[in-house]
Amino acid sequence: MNNDYQTLINGIFVCGLPALPFVLEKEDIQVIVDLRAEADKSETKDILIPLVDGQPNQEHLLREAIGHVVRAYEQGKKVVLH
Repeated sequence: MNNDYQTLINGIFVCGLPALPFVLEKEDIQVIVDLRAEADKSETKDILIPLVDGQPNQEHLLREAIGHVVRAYEQGKKVVLH
């Protein structure tokens, strides 16, 4: 199991897909924000904000992802971005 992840601030974490199960269990995550462009909406119950590497004009998607994280954090929920 990959346990490579980082704490951005208390309650907000970032990791790659291989570390996600470890982070979910260890940190008691309540909100998952999936930033993978290749993710299929049907495969995830997470919040899906598909960012494409190198593609311009994705500011609105980044703002949307940040909004989800901020709202969850303000509600006292633990969040992971991957």
